[in-house]
Amino acid sequence: MTSIAIIAFDGVTDIDVFLHWDFLNRPLTMFPETPVEEAAAEPENAEGNADEEEPEGGEPEGEEEDTAPEPGRDWSVSILGTAPRHFTLAGYELQTHGTIESARDMDAVVVASGALTHELMNDAEYLARLLVDPEDQYVCSQCSGSLVLAGSGILAGLEATTYPTAREPLESKGAIFVDKPLVTHDKIATAAGCLAGAELDRWLLTKLIDAETADKCIDSGQAWGRGIEGVYS
Repeated sequence: MTSIAIIAFDGVTDIDVFLHWDFLNRPLTMFPETPVEEAAAEPENAEGNADEEEPEGGEPEGEEEDTAPEPGRDWSVSILGTAPRHFTLAGYELQTHGTIESARDMDAVVVASGALTHELMNDAEYLARLLVDPEDQYVCSQCSGSLVLAGSGILAGLEATTYPTAREPLESKGAIFVDKPLVTHDKIATAAGCLAGAELDRWLLTKLIDAETADKCIDSGQAWGRGIEGVYS
């Protein structure tokens, strides 16, 4: 099972949750698993059709079932927080799937953005609950979500990007700000600007699956002339 967590909190920027929720679920919604019953079903032979006779022994010989996993198989995206529900910046009641402690067990984590990140970056209790480790999982942030990663010490000495108003707090934790939409290091990625989230997701899906699947998922949400026509033409 490949599992991804999106970290939310009160006042989280709506698009910084839902853009990732949508794109990171596309490996499942665009490539759903074929039901076992459907894949296993065999049409019955019509009477008198000699071309479809079974060889002796009952099972056809020389045919192997294709068991290569599809991109959508065993795929899970969760929204995690410190409460059963959080309210977004626009006032949407966002129900969470679990607590932030579960993030440590995920293959990838994306910390969303919002004004509260300026407080959370210095909240020792919160940071102790959100234990993520880029040694064995992908750790990502959207806009000011990088402040939470910086508060954990993950970005110390590394180049990173963030929302323009979060530059100084980011640098105060030892990160090196660069004015790029996406900055990556091994299993760490920071994105700046809501729509840079699409490029963050493309990078993450490439790492978790492959570049072809990532391009199909992200380009399916692009404008005409910028990728979508290549997916559906």
